[in-house]
Amino acid sequence: CEAIVLPDAKVASSKEFKQIAVTAEQWIPCPAVPPAGLREWLVERRGSGYAVVALEQATNSRCLATGDLPPTPAVLLLGAEGEGVPLELMDLVDYCVEIPQRGVVRSLNVHVSGAIAVWMFARARETREKV
Repeated sequence: CEAIVLPDAKVASSKEFKQIAVTAEQWIPCPAVPPAGLREWLVERRGSGYAVVALEQATNSRCLATGDLPPTPAVLLLGAEGEGVPLELMDLVDYCVEIPQRGVVRSLNVHVSGAIAVWMFARARETREKV
């Protein structure tokens, strides 16, 4: 994980963030990209060779558990609680992945989903490097 991009620098100093991050913000850069600038930031990343991967339940989503992830560096795009990834950003998405779930409620908190996805990306990268 190169960085955790936040919508506002103040987020990193909030009690809730620090409780969830458990000091990760001290070791991983946390630049702020306001929502109004996110589209431009994603376009810049794509231009630098990053794939944009949305964690979203969509028609074309790939199952995260299969490990079918882009071999290039990637930006993992997480949506807001209850709202998901903004529709106006979906045209920038190269891959859409989802976490397989069973039962009536098919939703995890965004920080839980993000942690699972980052772990899956790390695992996939480790597997590619061993080959």
